[in-house]
Amino acid sequence: MRVISGGHKGRRLAGPKKAGVRPTSDRVKESIFNVLQSVVEGKRVLDLFAGAGTLGIEALSRGAESATFVDASWQSVTILKKNLSNLDLESRSIILRWDGLKALSKLKQKFHLIFADPPYLKGFAQRIVDSVIQSEALQKDGLLILEHHKKENFSFPRESLSVWKEKRFGDTVVSFLLKVD
Repeated sequence: MRVISGGHKGRRLAGPKKAGVRPTSDRVKESIFNVLQSVVEGKRVLDLFAGAGTLGIEALSRGAESATFVDASWQSVTILKKNLSNLDLESRSIILRWDGLKALSKLKQKFHLIFADPPYLKGFAQRIVDSVIQSEALQKDGLLILEHHKKENFSFPRESLSVWKEKRFGDTVVSFLLKVD
C-alpha cells in the first residue's frame, strides 16, 4: 500500500497482517480520489473503519485540513499511529479507538467528507447510511464515500441523500452519496 498523490506521493504505508482484513486497494483508492479531484483540499475528513488509515492519509496528502480516524481494533490503531508518525501527519489527525457506527453519534464536529470501508456482507452499509443521516456528522453538500460489496443494498430518504456517483470494481462498489438537506 502506498500514498497515490499529493505531498506524500509514493510513500509506503504499513498494513494489517491479520487474516480477513481487507484494506482498500491502490486501484480503488486512486479511482475514489480521481472522482473527488479538487474536492478534498481544505476539507475536514472522517475515516470510519479506518484500518491502516489509507483513505484519510490520502486525503491529508492531497491537502485536507484534518482527518479523524475511527477504528475499534487495537492492531489497526497501532498501524495507523505508525503510518501517521512516519508521514509526520499527527498534528492534522485525531485517532479514536471507537466502534465505527457509534462514533457518528458521539462526534460533535461536522465533516465535509466521510469515508466508510466496513467489513463486507455484514449489514454495515445500511447501518452506516442510517447513522450518517441521524447523526448529522456530514455537513450539507458533504459526501459519504461508502465502499460495499455489490450484493449489499441500502436505501435512504431522498430528501437526505442522493447518489452522486457509483464506481464498480469486481465485487466492490464505491457509492458517493451527497447530503442534500
